[in-house]
Amino acid sequence: MRARFLAWILGVVALLATPCWPRAALGAYPAPARVSVLTMGPGEHPFTRFGHNAILLEWDGGGPLPNLVFNFGTFAFDGMQGVKDFMGGRFRYWLSVTTLENTRRAYAAEHRSLTAQELELSAAERAALYRRLSDNAKPEHKYYDYDYYRDNCSTRVRDAIDQLLGGELKREVTGAGRLTFRQHTLRLVGDTPWLYFGLDAALGTPTDRPTTRWEELFLPQELHDALARAKRHVAGQSLPLVRHETQLLSAAPWPLPASPPERRGTFAAWGALLGSLLAALGFAASRSRAARAVFGSLTALFGTALGALGFALAAFWASKHWAAHDNPSLLACPPWALALAVLGGAFALSRGRSPTLLWVLGASLLASSLLTLLALAGLLGGDREALREGLLFTPVWAGWLAGAWLAQRHLPRGALKP
Repeated sequence: MRARFLAWILGVVALLATPCWPRAALGAYPAPARVSVLTMGPGEHPFTRFGHNAILLEWDGGGPLPNLVFNFGTFAFDGMQGVKDFMGGRFRYWLSVTTLENTRRAYAAEHRSLTAQELELSAAERAALYRRLSDNAKPEHKYYDYDYYRDNCSTRVRDAIDQLLGGELKREVTGAGRLTFRQHTLRLVGDTPWLYFGLDAALGTPTDRPTTRWEELFLPQELHDALARAKRHVAGQSLPLVRHETQLLSAAPWPLPASPPERRGTFAAWGALLGSLLAALGFAASRSRAARAVFGSLTALFGTALGALGFALAAFWASKHWAAHDNPSLLACPPWALALAVLGGAFALSRGRSPTLLWVLGASLLASSLLTLLALAGLLGGDREALREGLLFTPVWAGWLAGAWLAQRHLPRGALKP
């Protein structure tokens, strides 16, 4: 695993560190002989799980421009400034230009597949695309604010081809989408539990609305499949848009499930298990000072972790990241849980009954989580898609509240037992 991760890092560094083709050369040559859409298969690292797209231009004759890869997926995460830009919805990506050989080297290091779909384009169309991409790659034009669902490496390639064809691609890709944005996201990370949980918690209800087939092309593999089926009309003839497909790099097939794992039962089981453990520990806390210290410490730890998560979800809701807006997970894991970080320590050290504030806080956490279940179960007109977070956190808060009550109910009004 460590060796593969290192290979991924080296591959990304090799790709991003490659200098762009000299700007003076761009746009100064005749129409390319071939235009292809590159599709990079998914990789093992979470960052590469969704695949990638780029546009390949090739010239014949071994001239000064044997091939150029126009890559809309280039970015640099600049420390705290990168965090600030990301939270502000200003995470800058840009169009970079490199060679096919550099691209092959980078993706071979990651053990990922690479496919080229040569498009059925006239010489005039190839020249027009070359001019547009060359202009787009200029410093004053190459940057854009990345949006994972609406403006990414795949949608940029999709829109460039559609604009070249006068909207013909969009007219070919019609109808309702198969899955929502959330479902597509979760199906591609379903084998990584922590990533599945994190993305499911972070996504809001806007990602649960029905999609169109055109919108689904935000995923590179979906764009590849749509191009493979698309037709275009040339001189009264209906021709396949993809003239020829070439496998440039082969790799072991990465499993791409057709639908996401549901996992409501798994979330509910984990919630019940954690809640039961907290309740049992609370009962033990009435008979042991050590158990009470552990219960109080876990309360502080849970409060810190879940309260911080709640604050992060609230910050995303207030940001420009529309996909994180209207997030019901905020009810299941609210920011005020952070108060348990302080109250948990006091609970661990207290010899008498817990303060009223602790009970009020615990009851509010449970009530808020229950509200999530009611809303997402459809009883209050909500969407059932994000029900998992309520199924996880409701039994956790219920178990914690029961544990705190048991610790006090069975504790004599005096000192703790040694």
